[in-house]
Amino acid sequence: MSWLDKLLNRLTVYQLVIQYLVGLLVVTIILSFRGILPFNAWSLIGSTLIILITGFLSNIFFAWAFDANFKIESTIIALLILALIISPISTGADFWLLFWAATLAMASKYILAIMKIHLFNPAAIAVVITALFLNQSASWWIGTASMLPYVLIGGLLIARKMRRGKLVWAFVVTVFITTFVISIFKGTNLITAASRITFESSLFFFAFAMLTEPKTAPFNKKALIFYGVLVGFLFSPQVHFGSLYLTPEIALVIGNIFAFFAKIVGRSSTTNQNNRTISTQTVMPQSYR
Repeated sequence: MSWLDKLLNRLTVYQLVIQYLVGLLVVTIILSFRGILPFNAWSLIGSTLIILITGFLSNIFFAWAFDANFKIESTIIALLILALIISPISTGADFWLLFWAATLAMASKYILAIMKIHLFNPAAIAVVITALFLNQSASWWIGTASMLPYVLIGGLLIARKMRRGKLVWAFVVTVFITTFVISIFKGTNLITAASRITFESSLFFFAFAMLTEPKTAPFNKKALIFYGVLVGFLFSPQVHFGSLYLTPEIALVIGNIFAFFAKIVGRSSTTNQNNRTISTQTVMPQSYR
């Protein structure tokens, strides 16, 4: 597959992910025009524009307020993800959901960061907050059978480019195992459960477009696999704590918290190793330097 790697190496990760998300949006608009997806294509286009315009203006404001630079590519990615997981606008209330989701996603990049480490995936934390305070959240409408081939093709390229194949597989396998185990205990048909999680959920889009985000994932390889397993377990539709059923965005936000502490531990370990090296070098005779 060296030819594929050579092709992928011509693009940065940012460029590949943006092309992936734009491609998915184009496909959804075409399928909406053809009546394959249950959305008004013009509403989809309008919703995307609302999110992009609001997000860009918000990002400019927060960058000015915090006297910080920002990568336009990461802004585009977060906003396009929102356009693909929040249902297209149909009422006036939907406008405010789009407005606040885009604004909160940009705000999180500046406010919810510690020691220059991002805490949460911007799109995920934005829809968590809108669910809490607006009682409106993401529908994850991109997770349909008609979109699955396009999600998979581009997503696999992203996983290969980012060397995140093990992370994605750890997540996906965990989701299926958890779903099967709970289905067995509940007496649910396994084929039905597998079909729903594959064709009627955001499983693969979530894995490729959001879980792989490097800024909110652990650096350490072992921690990265555990991260995939943890989020996969929480992502499973049947997992709940009492009457609280988790959503994909909540699963990712919880995983982001684990990733943050994993990074802190990793940094501390690296710093201690470097300090020990420096200390050793200091007391060693000149001839040994």
